[in-house]
Amino acid sequence: MKNKNMFIIAIAVLLTFTFIVSTSALVMSGISEDPVQVSVILDDSSSVRWTSFISGLEQAAKDTGIKVKVVNTTKNLSLSQQNLLINQELNSGADGIILQLTSSRGTENMISSISRKAVLLLVDTSGDMDVDVEGRSACIQVNNVELGRALANEVSIAYGKDHKGKKVGILAGNLRQNSNSERLEGFTEKLKASGATTAWVDSNVNYVSDKIGQRQQDNPADIIVALDNSGLEAACEYALRQSEPPTIFGEGTSIKVVSYLDDGLITSMVVPNEYYMGYQSITAVSNRLDNRLTPMEDETIAFRVVNRDNLFDENNQRLLFPVVQ
Repeated sequence: MKNKNMFIIAIAVLLTFTFIVSTSALVMSGISEDPVQVSVILDDSSSVRWTSFISGLEQAAKDTGIKVKVVNTTKNLSLSQQNLLINQELNSGADGIILQLTSSRGTENMISSISRKAVLLLVDTSGDMDVDVEGRSACIQVNNVELGRALANEVSIAYGKDHKGKKVGILAGNLRQNSNSERLEGFTEKLKASGATTAWVDSNVNYVSDKIGQRQQDNPADIIVALDNSGLEAACEYALRQSEPPTIFGEGTSIKVVSYLDDGLITSMVVPNEYYMGYQSITAVSNRLDNRLTPMEDETIAFRVVNRDNLFDENNQRLLFPVVQ
């Protein structure tokens, strides 16, 4: 009987020891486990154009515990340069990639390759993608055709019935990106019905302010419309040098264009909710990493029309100057 009791005690001690060791291993594993890493690759990542977007990323990173790295990049990267940076981040252990393509053309194989190695979310512009039945990647962006139409509508509101005879110069931005080509489509479609004519369309991405001067010499436009933030800043820089500047409209997100709007240099601009885009980017990647069986889905973000009359509305101020909590 005594031997039997000793055996039971020995088994109990052994089980207790095993439980303690297993529990300690689990706890230590949880402590030492590396946090989820997401690398963000944008064109010209240090530009103030990305301030709201990065604020959204930072807030979502705090809320989810994800480690976010915004890769330092220069302006007008090639796809091959972007691909090199992506592979470097993957080799460094990135679990997810948030990517703004500098060109949407011919990106199908690149997108497919990345999404097989990590969770991939495209931002700001879509790419050439095959049918992704597994939902391994997605895109979050504004409805760019509607944004272009909204800009044309702002021109109509400003000029009422006085469109005929007015000439419009369009700064189209990088037309290799689907976002800008879709904005151009929406704007020109809506503009046709107004009676205004297109003086010129410029898609240069370097020395844009100087290019505007050349265009204006050849065929002066009364109105300049910029389809992205860089073009809008360049249009304002050009206008500041003119004794009789053109009327300016455009899409913008930077503090600089907000200042130009407040000064009256910009008549009206469309502002996408890029803080939300940044926040939702991290959320989408996090959800996919938590559950690989849940397909990723494209998402459309909202935009607002901002002018001098509503610039200081509370909702517009939150959109323009988001604060990370």
